[in-house]
Amino acid sequence: MKDVLDRISILITAYKNAELVRRCMDSLISVYGAHLPETVIVDDAAGDIPTLELAEGYADRGVKFAVMERNGGFAGANNFGYPLCTKEFIVLVNSDIVFHEDSLSPLVSFMDSHPKAGIVQGTLVIRNGEENVDGRLNGCGAFLTSFGVNTVLGWLAKDDDPVAQEARQCFAAYGAMFMIRRGVVETTCGGLFHDFFHTYYEEVNFCHRAWLAGWEVWYAPTPIADHAHGATMGRFFAREDVLRKFYRNLRFSYLTCLGMRGLLTIYPMFELLALGQALVPLLRFNGMHFRAHLWAWWRLLGMSAQIWRTRRDVQRSRKIGDAALFKIIKRPYSLREFLNAARGSL
Repeated sequence: MKDVLDRISILITAYKNAELVRRCMDSLISVYGAHLPETVIVDDAAGDIPTLELAEGYADRGVKFAVMERNGGFAGANNFGYPLCTKEFIVLVNSDIVFHEDSLSPLVSFMDSHPKAGIVQGTLVIRNGEENVDGRLNGCGAFLTSFGVNTVLGWLAKDDDPVAQEARQCFAAYGAMFMIRRGVVETTCGGLFHDFFHTYYEEVNFCHRAWLAGWEVWYAPTPIADHAHGATMGRFFAREDVLRKFYRNLRFSYLTCLGMRGLLTIYPMFELLALGQALVPLLRFNGMHFRAHLWAWWRLLGMSAQIWRTRRDVQRSRKIGDAALFKIIKRPYSLREFLNAARGSL
């Protein structure tokens, strides 16, 4: 196992969540002991004493600690920490993850047997780190739909559901335990994450660009790791602020990554769905989604030049067309899922 672990870098970002990072680190140490893989912790400009004490507490383990000058969110912090990772495989680990067994070696073995796999996600269960509590799957791969909304296979299924036992190609992996093969970032147009994405949709956009660069994205079964879903974001961001940036980033991603086939088919259907999602709750005197979509549309108008430049670069470098890609990454979108999204439940 040691030879495999020597090929892994773990990258964790911290922003005023020292206790979550400590719980994550302690779980890694309990599993790997003296064979802890190279680990990098990025302080996302929190500058608080608990985070500094955290770094001092793991210095004897060889953990690297870097401090950003200004807050960059999940995207910016991982962009900052990525160059500090020196190993063949880099795994982005959310600070609210708890490991119970070796979940990382199986991902390396999977990558070794699938040389075109550039990104792979392991098995995550929403359990908030509590013992003896039944967990629900955190999804086993996201897929694109004809309405431009992702559907996540196995989302909230029981943790022993067979869906978690089968490896599969998918549109996007979930960023909470996200292994990247070195070379993917360097060969993918736009690099790792767009800094301005901050904390929303960044891993999906990266997966889309990686597919276009000729890599594959997979879910692969591993020993379960617990994820305290929403434990970090929910502490600092209002729901409407999350929706605003999510809708902006999703649109930016589609406008720059979709080929003409996708722009003429998927993107109009997404905007139709978004219009219903904005107006239906508004009729019930809930204007949150309407305001969020309006903010996103307005912001994108001011980004038209950036959208054009990014789209030009991505499309020039792509190695697979929409038709071939959609055969792999698209799944049907049920009427129930559509109605839930239109009601604002997305």
